Amino acid sequence: MKKNNMKYFSKLFAAILCLATILVACDKVDDLPAFLPGKAVVLSTSTATVAPAPADSNNTILTLNWTNPEYSVDSASYKFVMQVDSAGRNFSKAVSKTVVGARTGSFTAKELNAILVGFGFAFNVPYNVDVRVISSQSNNNEAIPSNTVTIK
Repeated sequence: MKKNNMKYFSKLFAAILCLATILVACDKVDDLPAFLPGKAVVLSTSTATVAPAPADSNNTILTLNWTNPEYSVDSASYKFVMQVDSAGRNFSKAVSKTVVGARTGSFTAKELNAILVGFGFAFNVPYNVDVRVISSQSNNNEAIPSNTVTIK
């Protein structure tokens, strides 16, 4: 009988010790800070018509500027994805170029021509293309697309 009581109290003591350890180990954390959501950026372009001469292939022919999305993190970690697609396709086959920390991006004539040829467009024929910027935090949280600008 004494042996059974000893066994019972040993198990009870071990259970109480485990429960006490768990309760003491838990640490109440204060509420996490709530970050305000960002805003959609407003996109503007340096020109509405792009028609570079062959000699301008290494020159910047299109510059995109956008407003501050005002995320609640350091602006150096803002991520912006510039997208170019044929007009009317709703960016279903967009070509992307990423910029981190800056609120401006550009394309050289060579880059833009490579994109347009990739869409199957012929040389020296005017086409409409849509351009937009998707802003997000560096880890792609809270991705917000900008307005769409059509370039000819």
